[in-house]
Amino acid sequence: MDVADGERFFTKIAPLATAMVRFQSNGGSVVTGIQIGEMIRLRQFHTLVPAGARCASACALAWLGGTRRFMGPGARIGLHAASDPKSGQVTGVGNALLGAYLNRVGLSYSAVIYVAQARPDSVTWLSFADAKRLGIEVTLLKSAAGKRDLPVQTRVGAAVSDGLSGPALR
Repeated sequence: MDVADGERFFTKIAPLATAMVRFQSNGGSVVTGIQIGEMIRLRQFHTLVPAGARCASACALAWLGGTRRFMGPGARIGLHAASDPKSGQVTGVGNALLGAYLNRVGLSYSAVIYVAQARPDSVTWLSFADAKRLGIEVTLLKSAAGKRDLPVQTRVGAAVSDGLSGPALR
């Protein structure tokens, strides 16, 4: 996730009244992840990491912006502290931004600590049990035979974004 991904995302969602945004990415810029997450929250969109997909780092931050968050079976959501892009070291300013954002999307102090506990060169994989314990609202989807995820009902006429796949919005 980089600045160009953010710009493509904002352009793509501009005409949508409602959406479920699908995420699958190894991450990228913490600022871009937060900006996408803030827009998702502002627009009251839902977020999904589909069955078997991986959404880590900045991707996970954007996913947390959903007013309703969904995980498909086997989905992996990876979290870690913010880092300086040049040095790779933990950054106080980045983690201050991270904490402020997580507070705005309704996460508790204990959830903020959980999100930022892993060093930037490591990952904490969010389990459904941890999400429940920390008050991070997540709906776990069940698989149906032959389908990756059961359809998720949003509001009538909801548009579905094809989300972030890899490093770019498609």
